[in-house]
Amino acid sequence: MDTFPVKMTLGIQPTGWTNDDFPEIGNDVPYQTILEQTAKAGFEGGSTGHNYPTHVPSLLHALSSRNLKIAATWDGTTFTTGVDIEEAFSAFQAQVAFLKSVGAQDVVVAELANAVNQVRTKSVLTDRPIFNEPQWYLLTSLLDRAGQYAHEQGMQLSYHPHVGTGVMTIKETVRLMESTNPSYVGLCLDTGHLHYGGAVNYKDYGDAKHYREASQSEIEDLTERYASRIKHVHLKNVRRNVLPLAVDNKFSFYQAIMQGIFTVPGDPDGDLDLRPIMRILKSAGYDRWMVIEAEQDPTKADPLQCAKTARAFLREELGW
Repeated sequence: MDTFPVKMTLGIQPTGWTNDDFPEIGNDVPYQTILEQTAKAGFEGGSTGHNYPTHVPSLLHALSSRNLKIAATWDGTTFTTGVDIEEAFSAFQAQVAFLKSVGAQDVVVAELANAVNQVRTKSVLTDRPIFNEPQWYLLTSLLDRAGQYAHEQGMQLSYHPHVGTGVMTIKETVRLMESTNPSYVGLCLDTGHLHYGGAVNYKDYGDAKHYREASQSEIEDLTERYASRIKHVHLKNVRRNVLPLAVDNKFSFYQAIMQGIFTVPGDPDGDLDLRPIMRILKSAGYDRWMVIEAEQDPTKADPLQCAKTARAFLREELGW
């Protein structure tokens, strides 16, 4: 295929080795191993993990010695509660300050008020919060404020739709994009979360094949519609044999991860065809972070091998 005309920055998340929502998953994997294998697989960095150093000089040394960079952090906001808003905003400002100190330019956020992605007894599809009108107003207006602050600090805010939260479907993502300031609020395109999150309406499509086709089309349309606002990408796939189980059994996020709901690009078990999405980004001249992500149990899916599989996929699609 043709080489991409612009060179984006390629990263991989530490969630293939360990997990921030459920730290016991891969908790015995040292952060040094994550960084070493990130570099070995041919990536340039990724987001921070829960076991990374918080002492900035120590983190910078660990990164620079392996020629790696921090792509972003995943920051959970609580704006829709309407309570302690200034405290929540101060927490966001602190996160921006940390990111600046380690040389990152992106801050990726998701609204986690009343979210169920960390609750092991709740289904991420059927028990998640549904925002009312006042909550939508709080969320979008405060995202604009946060995005403006990030912009003033030389940073880019991108919103991340996530299963188990009030913004997880295509429809909700569109509403958030249409209700926020394009100058300050970008989109973190997470292909896996959008495909899994859309499965809340899985049975409306009749069967797995028709849902896959509809979801594929909707994600491609979203990518094209907001190509200019996509400022960060989490490239992820969903295992086609696990998705129906997750829907039928109303899996919690923990159950879904442990059953292998997510996988990396290049895995033939993936339900989505990520190549058309890559082509849309290519046409739009996307030149920011392209981050591989798949929350997995490292005892079942070897992280280094998964990273190499994903890098081979990117090499084939990007031409480098």
